[in-house]
Amino acid sequence: MNVFKILKINNLIKNHSYHFFLACVTSLLLVACNEDISKSNEIESVAGNDKVAEYMKSFEGVGVLSDDSEPTPSKEALKNFKISNDLKLDLILSEPQINQPVEMNFDQRGRLWVVQYTQYPYPKGLKVMGMDNYLRVKYDTVPLPPPTGVAGADKISFFEDTDGDGFYDKETIAISDLNIATSVTFGRGKIWVLNPPYLLAYPDEEGDGIPDGNPEVVLNGFGLEDTHAVANSLRWGPDGWLYGATGSTVTNNINAENSKNVFFQGQAIWRYHPEKKVFEVFAEGGGNTWHVEIDEKGRIFSGHNGVTRLMYFKQGAYYGKNWGKHGDLTNPYAFGVLDDLKMTGEQIRFTHAEIKYEGASLPEKYNDKLFSLNSLQNFVQLSAIEEDGSTFKTVDVNRVLETEDQWFRPVDIKVGPDGGIYMADWYDSRLTHVDPNDTWDKSTGRVYRIQGKDKTGLESFDISTYSNDKLIELLSNKNKWFRQQALRQIGDRKDLALVPKLRSLMSTADSQTALEAFWAINLCGGLNDEITKAALSHNNPFVRMWAIRFIGDSKNASNAIAAKLLQMAKTEANVEVRSQLATSTKRLPVKISLPIIKVLMSNEKDVTDSDIPMLLWWSLESKFQNNQKEVIELFKDKSFWEKPIVQNFVLERLMQRLILEGKFHDLEDATFLFENIPSKKQAKYLWNGLQEGMIGKEMTDLPKELLAAVQPYVGMFGNAPLSFDIGQKKEKAITAALEIIIDKNEDIENRLAYIKLIGESKIEKSIPIFLSIMRDKNYRVLVREACLKALANFDDPEIVSQVLDWYAIDLRSNETLKIAALNLFVSRPKWAKDFLHLIEVKKKIPVEDVPEQLVRQMQLLNDTEISKTISNLWPNNGPASSEDKNKRMAEILTILNDGEGNATVGKALYTNRCGLCHKLFDEGGDIGPDLTGYDRNNSKYMVFNVVDPSADIREGFVNYQVFLNDGRIVTGTLVAKSNKAITIKSMSGELTTIATNQIDSLNPNKMSLMPERLLTGMDNQEIRDLFAYIAKN
Repeated sequence: MNVFKILKINNLIKNHSYHFFLACVTSLLLVACNEDISKSNEIESVAGNDKVAEYMKSFEGVGVLSDDSEPTPSKEALKNFKISNDLKLDLILSEPQINQPVEMNFDQRGRLWVVQYTQYPYPKGLKVMGMDNYLRVKYDTVPLPPPTGVAGADKISFFEDTDGDGFYDKETIAISDLNIATSVTFGRGKIWVLNPPYLLAYPDEEGDGIPDGNPEVVLNGFGLEDTHAVANSLRWGPDGWLYGATGSTVTNNINAENSKNVFFQGQAIWRYHPEKKVFEVFAEGGGNTWHVEIDEKGRIFSGHNGVTRLMYFKQGAYYGKNWGKHGDLTNPYAFGVLDDLKMTGEQIRFTHAEIKYEGASLPEKYNDKLFSLNSLQNFVQLSAIEEDGSTFKTVDVNRVLETEDQWFRPVDIKVGPDGGIYMADWYDSRLTHVDPNDTWDKSTGRVYRIQGKDKTGLESFDISTYSNDKLIELLSNKNKWFRQQALRQIGDRKDLALVPKLRSLMSTADSQTALEAFWAINLCGGLNDEITKAALSHNNPFVRMWAIRFIGDSKNASNAIAAKLLQMAKTEANVEVRSQLATSTKRLPVKISLPIIKVLMSNEKDVTDSDIPMLLWWSLESKFQNNQKEVIELFKDKSFWEKPIVQNFVLERLMQRLILEGKFHDLEDATFLFENIPSKKQAKYLWNGLQEGMIGKEMTDLPKELLAAVQPYVGMFGNAPLSFDIGQKKEKAITAALEIIIDKNEDIENRLAYIKLIGESKIEKSIPIFLSIMRDKNYRVLVREACLKALANFDDPEIVSQVLDWYAIDLRSNETLKIAALNLFVSRPKWAKDFLHLIEVKKKIPVEDVPEQLVRQMQLLNDTEISKTISNLWPNNGPASSEDKNKRMAEILTILNDGEGNATVGKALYTNRCGLCHKLFDEGGDIGPDLTGYDRNNSKYMVFNVVDPSADIREGFVNYQVFLNDGRIVTGTLVAKSNKAITIKSMSGELTTIATNQIDSLNPNKMSLMPERLLTGMDNQEIRDLFAYIAKN
């Protein structure tokens, strides 16, 4: 029985008679027994072995779980919404007509299609053979596609408005027995269905919505490990590609007829060309992506599971993700990512799906605004989207729709042919995926519509029957939905007879219609050099932008077009056009692209743009594999070195790539660059790139030519001029550096740098010197601290022996030295045992010396002997039982219900108890997640996470243990990862970059560094004050 049932019993004791209480308890126990039986049966049906079954039975779900609340009947729930006074909300569909709607779409007749995801979370007919700590599943086999595979419970229905009143009164089940189906769309005589691991195409030549036969498997290889992150959100782009997304916790290896083994991990926007039969990743990274929005200019957006509103996905770009959980980027030399859009507003999780309203039906003030779904907080956010260089930023306006009904879980949003905004409501008390047990309510689901108050229904139509002329007329329709439908029909027909009229429209029509006409020409197959040249000179920048996009997609260009592109690189005034030119050069041959890249990198006004410099680096880097010689030749022009984008974004990354790749010709090119540096200013960037690239390598491995080329710049940058020679293990330099370290009158920065470098280089003659300084009170604390940190690099028993002796004598009297010594002790399991022995047996160190976080860190070493000793020394620090946690949660919730808290007093409590690790309202540390965007008013949720912090460790804050091949264990959060190196952030905020060749294993910990008994020692009023401050708006 969970904590919320316990709390309910507590309330019954207070408010009702004893006999009534017994009756209610009996009822609750019967419910609990039935739940346990149902849960056991469900586990048996999916678990492939006893280990999985036991894991599922014992797993404590986290996040917004199913609770004891009842669903509100749909018509009653409609009355509970608050909506802006110039809008109205209609209930379009509800249970029992639909259940668990995950996506909607509208076909050419305006019929509403709904994908019902009732098979979620486990595919029918598969057995779970294993689960990792993120609940990613390993199945016993790959499911076969329909109709051969096992029939699942998912289905796709369409609904029709037969009387024109704006409501859907007729249902047709188009496709049933699907097994994890997430999306549907139409076109090219087919019904396209995402049914991971497959993209299916059902024949439907008549367009009646009923398949003419069995589906064709168009794509296979989408990951199925996590069904809340599988491939989703099919959308036709204006370019004739079919776009989709994948979420964060799946691994994909996609095969199409003409593209094989396209491998990528985690979240991405991808696309498929139905005529070329080619699949490609369009943009990589982002949030746990489950939505694709394409605006009237053809830009691609999606929400995500963070605290900002939106990500703008540019072709060929890379975006951030949780490296430890979601895997590496496909390009190890990306060396950076683009950010999600800046926002002004309340940073509250999360708006995963949105539309940019271009439907021309709502009041004018809503045009071009974002409507974003927050399924966690049960509201729809209205935001403005504003230009910010080549990208955008968002500014929140207001909550346009909200309810106190916690079951309202909007998961999809679309604009319909009537210009209304349609929302699919999953409708469930549960939202979290962090529970392997299928406790979802399979009986509920709704679709709502937001409209202007005076809006009525549409007359019936069928765009597939329209003449070509009428389709061309639709390209000027005010509602983007009709324009997109017209483009899709033109793409289906591919009638070249349309091109002359479209060409005329492109030349004479208003700005948006000209763009639509240009897209239509391409979809007809009528795009040629003449039209492309005209488009590149068009007065509409988005026609120019898309002309460049089409050229890039063709992967080649005539001499005349190439010359025009080069001219545009020099003269183009629109920043979005320059941004597209930067991305498209990545796809063009080197003879065309490199001159353009060089000109764009010389444009000083783009150096401050959020995206363009990195887009240009990625374009340049893409040429290395086959055209490295031509890339390096760019740097024969000394003036090119001096361009701000080259200096600030290229030189360091270029050198780092050469050193990391490390082949003979790479090191030759690195030598050439150092030999041809125009000035000290550029040398600094190459030097930094060299240092980054050499992490985990020995300077002695570099060729003598490169070492000689680097030598003139040794000592120019920062301090520690001997560093380069120390890296080469030159005895003279090592001796000189040690003398400087010893000399108290030498520059402090030099001394600290040498201590760190000599420690990392494992120069053993330094050990007695470092130990001597550690013991000498006449040395500055900073120097002594640095020596303690450096000593951790050496596996020498004399080190721990001397530091332990000196700890009790002197080090523990200074907080800085005390923490440095304690960190040294816990860096190796055998040293930690020696340390604990001094506490438990020798009684030389008091248990109070060890901060709670370091006790936790030792627990994370997963050593039986250490864990046993910790249990003896800190009996209240071990993990509490589930029963104890549930009891404590109920106690705290009762305390919170029994009185009011004082947020002003609570702020001081927060600062002392939580602020070291967590930020709230832009104040506090960053060891744990920023709490500002969480559901802080949900006391159950917050209490759960305080009492059981290991139950739901937020992405990006998982603590990792890095087992090094020298015996050390480094712990911290993983902030960067590639196939060459990782970067770990310690609790103190210190960053450590470790080469992969130094790592034995990298293991995530299931235990949080946050202590479970954080509230111990606080009285009831203090607890109320603390939570009052946390919940403050």
